[in-house]
Amino acid sequence: MLAKFLPLLLLVALAAPRARAQSGCPDPQATNYNPAATANDGSCQYAPTTSALPLKTPLADAVAESSGLLYTGGKLWTLNDSGNTPELFRLDSTTGRVVQQVRLTNATNVDWEDLTASAQYVYVGDFGNNTGDRRDLRILRVAQADLGPAATTATAETIAFSYPDQTDFTPRTNQHNYDCEAFFFANDSLHLFTKNWADLQTRYYTVPAQPGTHVAHLKGTFNVNGLVTAAARNPAGTVTGLLGYNARDGATFVWLLSGYRGTGVLQANKRRIELPNALLIGQAEGLCFVGNTRAFVSNERFSNILVNIPPQLYTLRLGNWLPATTLAAKNAAAAGKVIFSAVPNPTTHLLRVTRTSSEAARLVVYDLLGRVVLTESLPAGRLTSNLDLGAVGAGQYSLQLESARGVFSQKVVVQ
Repeated sequence: MLAKFLPLLLLVALAAPRARAQSGCPDPQATNYNPAATANDGSCQYAPTTSALPLKTPLADAVAESSGLLYTGGKLWTLNDSGNTPELFRLDSTTGRVVQQVRLTNATNVDWEDLTASAQYVYVGDFGNNTGDRRDLRILRVAQADLGPAATTATAETIAFSYPDQTDFTPRTNQHNYDCEAFFFANDSLHLFTKNWADLQTRYYTVPAQPGTHVAHLKGTFNVNGLVTAAARNPAGTVTGLLGYNARDGATFVWLLSGYRGTGVLQANKRRIELPNALLIGQAEGLCFVGNTRAFVSNERFSNILVNIPPQLYTLRLGNWLPATTLAAKNAAAAGKVIFSAVPNPTTHLLRVTRTSSEAARLVVYDLLGRVVLTESLPAGRLTSNLDLGAVGAGQYSLQLESARGVFSQKVVVQ
C-alpha cells in the first residue's frame, strides 16, 4: 500500500517551501535597507558621510614619518618609512612621546610601510614600491616575546613574496599598480592591499604568514578612488578599515568594510567616510583599532609652500557607522566558531577559561571604552587556564581569545 503513495509523497516534498536566508542589505543606515534581509550580501549603499578628527596628539620628531600603527598587548607601536633606521617605536598615546625603541639588527628599512600582529608575532611590511621595480618585497616577522619593555634590539625572520600578475618591472614612479602600504593578519595569512597609482583602485592579496619565499594569491580588486596607505582589522574580526587619500585633490578617507564572514573582505558592505583634507591633517599613513569601534590614525610630516603639518595621532570613533557588525558576529557564532568558554560568569575575581584549540594564544580583557585592562599569554597545548581578575574593577568587560585561528570574544561581568 505504501508503495502507491511514494510518488505522491515525493512530489509534496519537492513542492514544499524551503526555509532559507533572505539575502539583502540588513543595515538600517543604508539607503537600500531591506528589513526582511537575514543574510548580508554586501549590497548596502550609503549616503555621503564625513567625520572630523577632533582629538589629536603631537607625535615626537623621532617618528616624523610615521607610516604605520599597531596596537597589541595594550601597547601602541609605529615605524618610519623608507630611508630611516630599521626601528620600531613604542608610543605613549596620551603624550605622543616615544617610550621605547627596538632596532632590528639583521634588517634594513628599504621601505617600511605598515604593521600588524598575531598572538605570537609582529609583522613589518617592507613592501613600499613607489617605482614599481622592486624584486625584494618582504615582510619581517618579529617574536612578540622579543619586544618586551626592556628590549632595545631584536632579530627578524623574512617572508619574501612576489605578485603573480606583475610581469613588467620597468621603473615608473607613481604611475603603476604594484605599490603597497597596507596589510593585516588573519587566519594564518597576511592580507595585503595595494596602493594603485595608475587606476586609484586596490588589489587584495594574501601571503602565508610563514618565513620563506611565496607567490601572493590575488583575491580581487576594489575601486577605492584613492591611494590606500593602511589597513587594519578590529579585535572581533568583523570590521576592516582601509585608510587613504587622493593625491589629486588631497581628499582623505577611510573605507569601512563590514558584515562579511571569515575573510570574505571584498564581499562586505563598503562605506566610505570622508576625513578632513590632507591640507588640514597631513598625509594620513597609519591606522589601527584599539577597540572594536575605536581607532587611531597617524600622519607623517607634511610640508609645502602653503602648510607645515607636524606628525600627529588622531582618535577616530566608528561606532555610529557600524550597526550591522552584530550580524557578522551572530553568523560566526552560529557557524560554531566560538572556541572557548569562561566560567563562572558573573565572577568575583577568578575565571576558568577552557578552549578547544591548542595553538599558542593570549587572553585580552577590554573595558567598555575598548581599553586593554589585562592580558595573559596561553602557551601551546594548554587548554584550561585560570584568569585572575582580582585587580579589575567591578563592571562589564569583553574577554577575547586571540590566536592564529582568529579573534573570539565573550562578555564577562565582574562583581
